[in-house]
Amino acid sequence: MEQSDQSFNFIDHFKRGAQKLGLSFTEATLGKFGLYYDELCRWDRSINLTGLRTDRERTILLFVDSLAGHLALGNKADAKIVDIGTGGGFPGIPLKLALPALDVLLMEPRSNKTAFLHYIIGKLELPKTSVLQVRLEDFDSMVVDDEKCDFAICKGVNVDHILPYLEHILKKTGKLVVFRSKSIDNNSRLDGMEVFEEFSYELPFEYGSRVLSILKFAP
Repeated sequence: MEQSDQSFNFIDHFKRGAQKLGLSFTEATLGKFGLYYDELCRWDRSINLTGLRTDRERTILLFVDSLAGHLALGNKADAKIVDIGTGGGFPGIPLKLALPALDVLLMEPRSNKTAFLHYIIGKLELPKTSVLQVRLEDFDSMVVDDEKCDFAICKGVNVDHILPYLEHILKKTGKLVVFRSKSIDNNSRLDGMEVFEEFSYELPFEYGSRVLSILKFAP
C-alpha cells in the first residue's frame, strides 16, 4: 500500500534536490514535473510502475537522480538518446523536461508500462519523444550509423545484459551512461567498452552517494 505524507510537497522537494545538482527550472517546467509526478503516483497505485512506496523516495530516487544524467551529456543538449528499460520513464523523461532539445527514445518491453509512457508523453506534450516496446536483445539493429543514438542511458538495469547489443543502437562515437552506486573498477568485464569518464554526486536528504559511469567503445 502506498505511503503518503499529507504535508509532503513534491515541487518543494524536487526544486531543492535539483539545486543540489546545479539545476533550476521555470514555473512552467516545474508544473510539468508536478503533472508527471501526480500521474505517476496515480498509475502506480494500479500497475506498480516504480516499486517505491513513499513520496520522498519517488521524488529523490527517480526524479532528482535522473537529472544527474545531464552531467554526462555535456554541451550536447540536442543529442539523440535511448533510455533502455525505462520503466515509468526514468531517466529519459526528466532529462527531456530539463533539456527540451533532446531526441528521446524510451525502450521498455512491458505493455502496461508502455501504455503509461504513451499517455504521459501526450499529457506533457513532449515533442521528439517516442516509445519502443521491445527488449534490447530482440531489437533489430539500426543499420545506418546516422540513425543510431549518441547516448544509451540505463538506470536500474543490469548493464551486463546491455553490453553485447550496444552496437545495434549506438553510433561508433556513442557512449553508454550508467547510473551506479560505485565506480567501475574492472574494464576487462565491459565486453568491448571502456570507461571514458565518471562523475560522483550526492543525492539530497541523505539518500547517499552515486556515480555516473560513461563508457565508450574500446579502440
